[in-house]
Amino acid sequence: MGRNDQYLFVPYLILFSVIVAAAANISRDQDALLSVKAHIINDNPNNILAQNWTSNTSVCSWMGITCDVYGNRVTSLTIPDLGLTGTIPSYLGNLSSLQTLVLSHNWFSGEIPEELGNLAELEVLVLNNNLLTGTIPDSIFNLSSISTGLDFSNNSLTGSFPNDMCEGLPRLKGLYVSYNQFKGPIPNNLWHCKELSSVSLSFNQFIGRIPRDLGNSTKLKLLYLSFNNLIGTYPGYLPSIIYNT
Repeated sequence: MGRNDQYLFVPYLILFSVIVAAAANISRDQDALLSVKAHIINDNPNNILAQNWTSNTSVCSWMGITCDVYGNRVTSLTIPDLGLTGTIPSYLGNLSSLQTLVLSHNWFSGEIPEELGNLAELEVLVLNNNLLTGTIPDSIFNLSSISTGLDFSNNSLTGSFPNDMCEGLPRLKGLYVSYNQFKGPIPNNLWHCKELSSVSLSFNQFIGRIPRDLGNSTKLKLLYLSFNNLIGTYPGYLPSIIYNT
């Protein structure tokens, strides 16, 4: 075999390496999701996950799963309203290409796992209407990829929000945390989330005054603050925002 003939094999070797790596990635994602299935309890009488999430079929065909166009990675996990119970599995943090995670309207309890902060490509996190307790992990406030929104509403979460939260969430458009037990002041620097358009903080235990600098939030259209322990009068510097509804 001549030297030129050897070079002919290089593109094939590269292609083979890419295929092997892609297969390994989707296999890891499938293993992570099978671990998730084994961890949670499905109270739905149809037991959908047990019947649908099996190693006999491609993970990209599973209910609630979306993969990228090449079928190499899982990019979305959307399994709301399935009667799922137990705690949110930490294995979800292994789905490193996940962009959308929706677990809303189930019966998940316990704390939000710190490992969700490993999802460096996550754009939307929706955990509303569960039985979650504890605080929001600090790692969540450093998911700079989050854009569409964070929804933790209708749980029993506690704690406060860091004043510099927008430094880690610069693209955040929606923050929904109503009907929890959050305390402390509304972050003064919330307006640093330049893309923020909707904020729902109602039915918590926030204290203090509404930050004046929220008037610098040029894209903010909806602001729900009712049923907290806030003081002061209607913020006249926010004339276009729905307040106290």
